[in-house]
Amino acid sequence: MILDQIAQTIVDHTSEIIEYPIIITDDKGTIIGSTDRDRLGSLHIASIEVLRKNRTISYEPGDVKALDNVLPGIATPILLNDAVIGVLGIAGEPDSIKKYVQLVKSHVELMFHESFKKETSALETKALDTLVQYLLFSSPDEESDTMIEYGRMLGYRFDLDRVCIVIELDLLSLQLPDKDGSLDKSAFPYFQKDLIEQVKQLFVDHRQDIFSLLNLEQLIVLKTVQPHEQELLAGKTEQRMRKLNQFLRDKHQAGASVALGNVMSGVAGIKQSYENAVRTLKIGKRTPTSNPFYHYNDWEITLELLTQELTPPVTDQFGVMLQALREHANYETLSSTFLAYCKCNLNLSETARTLFIHRNSLNYRLDKLSELTGLDLSTFEHSLLLYIALRNARD
Repeated sequence: MILDQIAQTIVDHTSEIIEYPIIITDDKGTIIGSTDRDRLGSLHIASIEVLRKNRTISYEPGDVKALDNVLPGIATPILLNDAVIGVLGIAGEPDSIKKYVQLVKSHVELMFHESFKKETSALETKALDTLVQYLLFSSPDEESDTMIEYGRMLGYRFDLDRVCIVIELDLLSLQLPDKDGSLDKSAFPYFQKDLIEQVKQLFVDHRQDIFSLLNLEQLIVLKTVQPHEQELLAGKTEQRMRKLNQFLRDKHQAGASVALGNVMSGVAGIKQSYENAVRTLKIGKRTPTSNPFYHYNDWEITLELLTQELTPPVTDQFGVMLQALREHANYETLSSTFLAYCKCNLNLSETARTLFIHRNSLNYRLDKLSELTGLDLSTFEHSLLLYIALRNARD
């Protein structure tokens, strides 16, 4: 029980204020906190009476002569949500200490209530983190019913549309300097707490949104999405990413990347959205952009995914197609030229200007590519095949 864990701490702090001997017992009358630590673990008979009658009782010197381990004073119930969880005892002349009883009782109950809230919150967070681990890393086909029931116990429904938001912190840029200028590791938990609060404030605004800290670098939000919100989802998420990075820059000279998966439903959908967000983050971080926001439904990301997720037979066929080209001494120049040609929408003049070469030189390189690959690069279809093959080969 939480009271057992914090009773002695409460007694130590409280006795410094009123300078009277104090005890706290559990709901069985056993002393679990005492100014005199020799009394810990012993039975306090007077507390049993207080627990049974559920009221404050004064004990004069004459009342305790026949009671073992009981001193003159006042004993009062400790309540949490109107339930008696223990007894507070203050030793001394009852008339002298009665003015302290209600004050100390309120102080003790408040301290216990705060500790109870922290403990409950920690347990809820642990339970939620466990649920998220199940959702993301187990087989939904085998355990979906278990996860649905577990989620229901925690107050979460899985018949809603959700999207996974992955937030990855750039730990290398993080500034938590110690006195000598090195990284102050002891300050990291405080930074992490600050970060979690900021992420929740920015990204969690629905009671069905699920937040979890995956590891030191990654946080996720399984965000509930209503049908009318889908059109504005990417824009709002990017805006929130900018606010998060502003906070990180201003306070810690750090930064974070944010990847948005696709909107899915059900247990399997959450896992799929997470995996897509992770792939999107991996690809996005390789793209030359100053904007650390990546969206799975962005066509640039989709194109990158296409070049990475080819089947083995297609990859092998591309390998045969590119063999002669890759063995050529000017492979890098020829491949870079063709990718620039594609980026310029197959426009010869624009490509030549972009590469600072003569149009005849560009035509020569394209003809050489056709010769080495057997493709007719004047057609869109063959150009598309070579583009995908080269992108796949470079990745």
